[in-house]
Amino acid sequence: MTLLRLYDRCVIGLAAAGAASLAIITALIIYDVFSRNLGLPQLTSTSAVVEYALLFSTMAAAPWLVRINGHVSLSSIIGLAPTAVQRVASRIVVIIAALAVAVLAWVSGSIALHQWQVGTIDMRSVDLPGWLLYAFMAAGFALMATEFLRMFLRGESYTGAGGEH
Repeated sequence: MTLLRLYDRCVIGLAAAGAASLAIITALIIYDVFSRNLGLPQLTSTSAVVEYALLFSTMAAAPWLVRINGHVSLSSIIGLAPTAVQRVASRIVVIIAALAVAVLAWVSGSIALHQWQVGTIDMRSVDLPGWLLYAFMAAGFALMATEFLRMFLRGESYTGAGGEH
């Protein structure tokens, strides 16, 4: 298996894990509502788990969304320009997006490293190492930067949400 195939499977697997975590969030919230109304034992950690899972699901699915051009965009102004201008502008947007998420990956990775070095704990109803939340962000942003870079290297133009390359 080539490294590129392994990477592709990782991105798809993370998207699936993000979707699964949304299903778990839904089940937890439904149980929380029913348990309160029916007098069943409640899970005291539902709120914290949902917060962590929302961050995870966002960062896990985001690289795949970049890959399929399913991310949020504003292309109405560029859409009025001539085709050649649209191509150049969309290539510039891809580079700017790659640089922006690369910077975010670096910053969140630096914070994760610092949190790990000082041993910070995120204390809620569920205690997690403080670095873990920032590591989710660093990994997600780094994979998004990679996807934007791949888009650029393949010569694809950014077309906005759900568009063709």
